[in-house]
Amino acid sequence: MAPEDPIDLEAWRSANELSVPFSEALDQWADAAHAALVELAGRYGSYISYAELAARAQADVGIATRAPVRLWIAALQRRVTDRCQAAGEPPLVALMVAHDQTVGEGYAYAVAVADLPVPENLDQHAAAARFACYLHFGATVPAGAGPQLTPKLEEARRAAAAKAARVRPTKAVSKGRVVKARTAEAPRATRAPSARPTKAAAKPEPRPAKLCPNCFTQLAANGECGFC
Repeated sequence: MAPEDPIDLEAWRSANELSVPFSEALDQWADAAHAALVELAGRYGSYISYAELAARAQADVGIATRAPVRLWIAALQRRVTDRCQAAGEPPLVALMVAHDQTVGEGYAYAVAVADLPVPENLDQHAAAARFACYLHFGATVPAGAGPQLTPKLEEARRAAAAKAARVRPTKAVSKGRVVKARTAEAPRATRAPSARPTKAAAKPEPRPAKLCPNCFTQLAANGECGFC
């Protein structure tokens, strides 16, 4: 099921400022946008921004709005896609890009209407659709030309490829056990055992002196106390 159109936005005729239902304004803008895209597809390599096409459609029809383009551009794209599908034309919405030169989700509707799986890379798919538009509407296509990304996306792709080329591949590591070779070490010089000094003969410990049990003075060699 297609998304619903915005109905709470205002539009009016530029000549007399009379209000116009927004759905009616979208129908007329879609006719003008389709005509502008057919003209654009006749020039190889052409594309147009959402804002530029929206302004041109309003000027060609004479119906204006102050509503931001982002709120209603998808509804306009759906109408253009339905016209292309009914006429057996390639999807002209592939020529419509956002400020960053991507086709956005509006192009996904064109792919779905054609009963094709929505690709992950919409911009690469849209490049082929733009090329089909150039061929279908009589653009002078250079010999050997083919589908191309928009300039900003092509520049980004080349920058990414150049960056990847500068990255050095990692060295392959064998699954076997890595053993580091050791350099031969010079034999260590052996030190002659130092002569240990001989211990002097231990002196006999002196015997404790015998004390007099009465006055606690040292007794003479014969065991007699000289004070008692």
